[in-house]
Amino acid sequence: MDVPRLQDLLDLARRGADRFLGGTQPLPEHRTFGGLLLAQSIAAAGRTVPADRPVHSMHALFVRAADPTRPVEYTVDRVRDGGATSARRVIAGQDGVEVFTALVSFQRDRDGLRHQAEFPPATAPEDLLPLHERFADSDVPIPDWWRLPRAIELRHVDRVPYPPPVEPGGDSRHLVWMRAPEKLPDEPLMHACALAYASDMTLLEPVFLLHGVDRHAKGVQLASLDHAMWFHEDLRADEWLLYDQDCPVAAGGRVLGRGNVFDRSGRHVATVAQEGLLRLQR
Repeated sequence: MDVPRLQDLLDLARRGADRFLGGTQPLPEHRTFGGLLLAQSIAAAGRTVPADRPVHSMHALFVRAADPTRPVEYTVDRVRDGGATSARRVIAGQDGVEVFTALVSFQRDRDGLRHQAEFPPATAPEDLLPLHERFADSDVPIPDWWRLPRAIELRHVDRVPYPPPVEPGGDSRHLVWMRAPEKLPDEPLMHACALAYASDMTLLEPVFLLHGVDRHAKGVQLASLDHAMWFHEDLRADEWLLYDQDCPVAAGGRVLGRGNVFDRSGRHVATVAQEGLLRLQR
């Protein structure tokens, strides 16, 4: 499986007034990766907003599974352009069927009060193995594609929820370093899109560690339902970012994941929340 380049995945083709076409990437689950829909929706919305208004939030709903062998069309609705803010509604579809929708908001930076979450202590990424190297020469029973380099490099500070046996943990906090391995252009929108892509990769892993469940065990069904992001500071996704994640609640066949994203200087650059469907078929 070829390693996708983020710049290629985020290079949308214009298909008309406020309509864009995004490419997909092959995945063994035979459904489009949710992080790609998040990233491309921000990219599409950002194409319709002045460059001096960076993205500051996104609220998205995964409507149905998308086919990873077919491109995705994004239609942008210019909901509002105010003096300092712009709001966009993005609908993603395939063959006329809606698969994803998002509200994306942009705003000029303003002065105001400041504080942030505490930067957690963590092993430096240089002292950790990339995820694909961690299992490269191993015969542990995990999907082969986890052994391959990916569009985002992951280095887990903590253990990973595979392979079995996964022992139940005392809490659900989970730290992961992440970055785009390729040098990205000096465009803030590109880096926000790259972070959106990365934010969907490990956010629900804490629930597996808390309950001692192998992420790839037979009968485990996991799917993203909705996703929200808030961008607090400028960031570079091609430099190391620390993803501080936890799972405060699981109920009703659903699990809630939360994450704070920090750069290496300790700045709290983004916050993420996602609810996912989680079923264990015995």
